[in-house]
Amino acid sequence: MKAVLKSICSLCFMVMVLPVAHAKTLEVTDLAGRAISVELPVKRLVISEGRYIPLLALLRPDDPVADVVGMMTPLSWTHPDLERQLFERFPNARDIPLFGGRNEDSISVEKIIDLAPDLAIFGLNDHGPGTKNAELIDQLTAAGTKIVFIDFRADPLNNTLPSINLLGQLLGAQERASEYGAFYQDRFDVIRERVATTDTRPTVFLQAHPGRFECCWGMADGMLGPFVGIAGGLNIADAVAPGPTAQHTAEFLLTENPDVWIGTASGTYDEFIEGGDPVALGAGMTDQMASESLTRYLSSPEFAALDAVRTGRAHSIWHNFYNSPFNIVALEAFATWIHPELFADTDPVATMETIYDRWLPFELNGVYSATVDHTP
Repeated sequence: MKAVLKSICSLCFMVMVLPVAHAKTLEVTDLAGRAISVELPVKRLVISEGRYIPLLALLRPDDPVADVVGMMTPLSWTHPDLERQLFERFPNARDIPLFGGRNEDSISVEKIIDLAPDLAIFGLNDHGPGTKNAELIDQLTAAGTKIVFIDFRADPLNNTLPSINLLGQLLGAQERASEYGAFYQDRFDVIRERVATTDTRPTVFLQAHPGRFECCWGMADGMLGPFVGIAGGLNIADAVAPGPTAQHTAEFLLTENPDVWIGTASGTYDEFIEGGDPVALGAGMTDQMASESLTRYLSSPEFAALDAVRTGRAHSIWHNFYNSPFNIVALEAFATWIHPELFADTDPVATMETIYDRWLPFELNGVYSATVDHTP
């Protein structure tokens, strides 16, 4: 496992913000290690994914999309309820043009250029354009658009706070970025310090999209996979198939018989109501619905025989935490499930409520984690 136990705070220095000769220019180093000079204030901004809107809302809740002139995908792709609230509170958000679909191949560079953005915010490695899209980067740069890469997906443990810090500087929201960073860091440090007091490492299988794809895709070295180690567990997928994700057989799962099973639920309320297979969490879901959805999925023979299911140590977490500045909620949940005796006073639900109450101009709706019903 990568050396991820070093303090996140120290990694914030990956993002260097230095004033240069011109009073309204910042020279920054983004998460791809690229040095860029950006004229401030940014007046026209494009983002690769609508899922970055909650990050913009965290930094500037009075009008998250004030200068957003385009994005690749709508927020409804990952969070339709939040998009509904966004449109109600900030009607101008309805008019933001889209310049692509659900992957980098769908992007129209011509549309982006026509939008004449000062700045483009892209992810290192998500569904939008990444650092390997050299032609797109060259075309936008030639058109006068500065590109900055952030990351909550490829290496969220190390890149979450630097990404927030970088955008805080670029968007004139340094104070809010620092406040949220301190909130995040405090919770991260509690987990790291308590885990350091025990030598016990329960085995964990972290399954992506349970019910949406054929069994069983495990997260390992990337996305939420390394969160298992920080939370004090041993990720069994990482030992046999290093990499972000890999498919494992049901026989592998039964043979390894992990102490804890966690699924990243991508099912929705509508899919649950219609009786769909994907494990569901998110807006509209209640605690009872969430547990029922998970329990229904885990009732099949390949899962029902697992000790984790029989003893109530099988859980679901909202899939979209894997690419979110709010992934601290997932880390806390993992810690409480892997070492319940160490984290009896840790409440991930309260943490998410605090994030909404203190930093977001939206109401929290729905349930974002669940535990299997193992009543005899």
